[in-house]
Amino acid sequence: MSLILGGQWLGLIPDADQIKSQGRQSLCESIAINASAHVRHQQWVDLTTILRTQVDRNEDLLSIGLRSDMGTLRLDTGHHAEMWTTESAPEPRVEVVHVPITLNRRLWGNVEFCFQRPEQSALTPLTEHSIYRLVGFFVIAGLASYTLFVARIMGVFSKTQVVPDRVRQALDTLAEGLLVLDEKGRIVLANRAFAETVGMASEDLAFKTASELAWSSLEANETDPTYPWMNAIEDGQLQSEQMLRYRLSDGRSRIFSVNAAPLGGEDQHRGALATFRDVTHVEEHREELEKMLGMLRSSRDEIERKNGELEILATQDALTGCLNRRAFFERFDKLWNQSKADHTPLACVMIDNDHFKNVNDTYGHHIGDEVLRRVSKTIREMHENHGLVCRYGGEEFCVVLPGLSLRQALAEAERTRAAIAGITFEDPKELRLTASLGVSEMRFDAADTQELINQADACLYVAKREGRNRVISYNVNMANVTEETEKEEKEKKTKRLEISYQAVTALMSALSYRDAKTAEHSRRVADLCARVAANQFDPAKIYLLEIAALLHDIGKIGVPDNILLKPGALTEQEWEVMDRHDRIGVEIVTGAFDCTELTNIIATHQKLGRKRTADVSDMPTDEYTLWCAKILTIADSYDAMFSDTVYRRGRSHAEAIAELRRCAGTQFDADLVERFTAVIDERAPLVASGAFALGKQAAIQIGLDVERLAEAVEKQDLEGLKLHVECLAKTANSVGVDSIVRVANQIQSFACSEEMQWKALLSETHELLDVARAAQSDFLRESLELENHISFTE
Repeated sequence: MSLILGGQWLGLIPDADQIKSQGRQSLCESIAINASAHVRHQQWVDLTTILRTQVDRNEDLLSIGLRSDMGTLRLDTGHHAEMWTTESAPEPRVEVVHVPITLNRRLWGNVEFCFQRPEQSALTPLTEHSIYRLVGFFVIAGLASYTLFVARIMGVFSKTQVVPDRVRQALDTLAEGLLVLDEKGRIVLANRAFAETVGMASEDLAFKTASELAWSSLEANETDPTYPWMNAIEDGQLQSEQMLRYRLSDGRSRIFSVNAAPLGGEDQHRGALATFRDVTHVEEHREELEKMLGMLRSSRDEIERKNGELEILATQDALTGCLNRRAFFERFDKLWNQSKADHTPLACVMIDNDHFKNVNDTYGHHIGDEVLRRVSKTIREMHENHGLVCRYGGEEFCVVLPGLSLRQALAEAERTRAAIAGITFEDPKELRLTASLGVSEMRFDAADTQELINQADACLYVAKREGRNRVISYNVNMANVTEETEKEEKEKKTKRLEISYQAVTALMSALSYRDAKTAEHSRRVADLCARVAANQFDPAKIYLLEIAALLHDIGKIGVPDNILLKPGALTEQEWEVMDRHDRIGVEIVTGAFDCTELTNIIATHQKLGRKRTADVSDMPTDEYTLWCAKILTIADSYDAMFSDTVYRRGRSHAEAIAELRRCAGTQFDADLVERFTAVIDERAPLVASGAFALGKQAAIQIGLDVERLAEAVEKQDLEGLKLHVECLAKTANSVGVDSIVRVANQIQSFACSEEMQWKALLSETHELLDVARAAQSDFLRESLELENHISFTE
């Protein structure tokens, strides 16, 4: 800072006036330093208050103003603009002072002071005489020159001598870099550690300004960093853990964690002491971890997206895009329970395309498929956003509308009927569609979701009987149907295969609680059966086969642990116990579901398994039941061979298929073995590469396990990581995904190591996500290619 008093040179003045002038100078400099600090922090209100207080306390101080470098008077204490005068037009009674202030080593502006000019003494004319002033000048200049000469001779200003040698030697023993700086930020002392780190000699660093060294901020958008030692000098506050990058002469960079403390008392800032801890390795490690975490998050997001696609694949009907029956009943149950709890209405609409068999017979099944696609698209566009849309049978759809009363549901049904009737085709142009609809609502006291569907279904029959292309609402009188209608409904119900999915879920939950591996085996077998039957039967028949496959081992609920969990081959007596509980399983299914076809499929499958023969001559049953029982036996045997058990490792896909073919014609139906092999072989590359070839649910579960594992690694949650990687290894192992099992085991080994490093875990987790993402992509591609060839018939 500099001080200029009214543009005048202060010559020799009386001692009292000189002391007074020096006091004004100290006061101005003190106020200017305070003002600089407030300007830096934009504290204008506080600064105004302080300046006014100074004017009020000092009788000689008339006003204070703060003027920017652009000439703008930012603030004043009142009447400053009138009192302030320039050097070219001095005011006789006012003495002006201005003190420049800087921010970040740049001139910001001036603090202007107006003092009352002191009265001239008797000696003033004498001091103003040019001769006396000249003599005084030479006297002062001579004294200053002599003092400077003596100071140089004595070495007083040698900065290297400010710090004693013993202190210098002690500082050189420190491992951290250290700088002692004066009040202007110039280096008084640099210890050996700092000099060696930056590649300069301590002597070369002396007298340099520390801020002018090759520093840069770690923040990419910060080109002019603030230096902690300057903040410590100016604010008198301790500065800690500020990160700065230093560029060496060879182009390499070092990263320092800088701490700075002010030197001197509260009123006098004589410099700063700055320490520099080299954290280059730590920061590079952190940046690498951040980069890997970014890649991990990206991979996890991709896994999550593919999981969503798999979820859609697992819940949608391939031809129409509607919910399949399994997903439909799961969601219907939740809506039903919520409506019961909230006492809100819930409506159900059954929709049947009129004369659909004639469409297939007249125009072919490809036109029939197009009709179903167009009708389903119309229904989904109208109701999917606020309800559930399910392909219930070959040409039948079920719509659930939560929150709609019977009157509102009837209006929606009529709109749907009209929309279906408005569908037109380019080819054949003459084809026109109509639909019959039945509507029911919870007000009619349906016991469960299936009964609500049955009520809407009864209305649908009435609509068909009364001429089709209409909407019929349920009423209590429909329970009193004629014997002829009862017979028609019974035949239709058999075709519709009404099975309470709540009961299926309850039984599977019980089986999972009893033996999770048996439940998982049943789910895999159900997926295999559904894939093989995809283009053989309509969705209702496929759904029945899936339920049969899910429940074919339900009798194992009652098998004793010493037999069910035995880690070896069973004895003849133990096989008798298993057979007895298989029969009990058939009784459980018979009692839980009034569905003869379901019972017959499971019973026939068990007879084939006990006889270990493909001969069904002594099994009087229909062709559909025999087909389902045979394919269930083949899928059951394949999964049993393919999966690992507690006493043996599972066979490969090729070995399992070879064994099926070896027993074809004796134990298994030869034609169905080839059909099963053809369908499964379409996905053989997935099995070979470790992708999810055994079912959508397994693929989704592995994806969820990988997501949770990645989240645990990101949060550095070691216990959560161990839990999720164990679950992932079990799930992947249960479906034979060896590549994922291998990486999961490696992660588990790293996590349990005494020298565990998160960097290694991040690397392994990233590899696991890559494997899982690639497998999901293959699964999705192959699944879509497979299901694009599926066509449903009535």
